[in-house]
Amino acid sequence: MTVTRVAGAVMEFGLAEYWHARQRGKEGWDQASAFTRELSDCFTATVGKAVAQADGHLVCMDTEFVAATWYGTSHVGELMHEQLRDAGPKWLNPEQFLYYSPHSLLSAAALALGIGGAGSTLVGPDAELEALAHAVRRIRSGRATSVVVAEYEALTPFAAVAHPDGPGLPDDGTLPTGHATALVLAADKDGPAITVRRGIDEAEAQRLAEQHGAALSQGGPGLLRTLAEAETPTVVLSGECDHRDAVVLS
Repeated sequence: MTVTRVAGAVMEFGLAEYWHARQRGKEGWDQASAFTRELSDCFTATVGKAVAQADGHLVCMDTEFVAATWYGTSHVGELMHEQLRDAGPKWLNPEQFLYYSPHSLLSAAALALGIGGAGSTLVGPDAELEALAHAVRRIRSGRATSVVVAEYEALTPFAAVAHPDGPGLPDDGTLPTGHATALVLAADKDGPAITVRRGIDEAEAQRLAEQHGAALSQGGPGLLRTLAEAETPTVVLSGECDHRDAVVLS
């Protein structure tokens, strides 16, 4: 069985207004809920665009859904901590609890778009690779015929500065942008094939690239975007040790 990419969509959105609100402290608290709603809406719109492109290749009520994120919706917890510390429980907006879990964005998108299969959200530095591997495994095992794989990220000032192993700030010192990506994978459809190879070394990675006539690039945050935008064969490596993982788009 071949797992194919039948659609992909990418969206970027500005974070400057939210960052400025956070820097104002208590005066910016009221804008937090609006930002979280906008993040959820952008994620849903990105997934919706990919699903629309894949029309005819999937049945949404049976399609599974897996999301990946490095920082998730931890900005909600950051704000709650600040509010409880400085002003007490009376300042907590009940709407914040809807988005406290990083899984909330996937749930909202699934409800809005009618995606009825199993859903899960993975969080952490390798979340995109693991989400993709999960989707490929579900299709190859016959447990699913189509899977939406998506990612979202909207770093807070704290996350961008305090976590050097994360996506971090742009090299030129400008504010990061928020982004979302969605792929639709399906079994034996028209489109480039996607495979995941686990535990390979550099030499095998080079052989894979030569075999497929593919460019070889390093993984990390942005893996799904690389796969969504690639128009030629691509091999993406993840990890920094002797045994690494590779995603092949061919």
